[in-house]
Amino acid sequence: MEHTLSGLIKKRGEIAGQHKVAQKAADTLKADLDAIDRALVLCGYEDDPKAIAPRGKYKQLFGRNELKLTIIKMLREAPADDDAIAAQIIADKGWGDDMHADVLKRARDALQRAQKDGHVVQDFGPDGCLWTLEEHPKF
Repeated sequence: MEHTLSGLIKKRGEIAGQHKVAQKAADTLKADLDAIDRALVLCGYEDDPKAIAPRGKYKQLFGRNELKLTIIKMLREAPADDDAIAAQIIADKGWGDDMHADVLKRARDALQRAQKDGHVVQDFGPDGCLWTLEEHPKF
């Protein structure tokens, strides 16, 4: 029992130390935000700076045109829905299912862009929405 208590005390101390460091980092970030908010107001920004949406870093998963070309290659083989396209990309890349939502969103965005460019079309059939290649693409 003493060994367990000793281990828990040690672990609590480690986590408390990590929390203290994280809290200090959060306080520093908050001070930076406050300074930027003041600078925005001084420069004439009239909206509420706190209404500016937080952004995360963009995680690049694909090279230039890689996703579009991959989708076109898949659609040359057979029409597919966006979920099947995302699942195939994940399988080809060897990624886990935790990537599904992110890849699905990117695939849908790429399909919309390709549709706008005239490369693919949506086909609403009895099985739902399938994407197919445009008969005469505007390459």
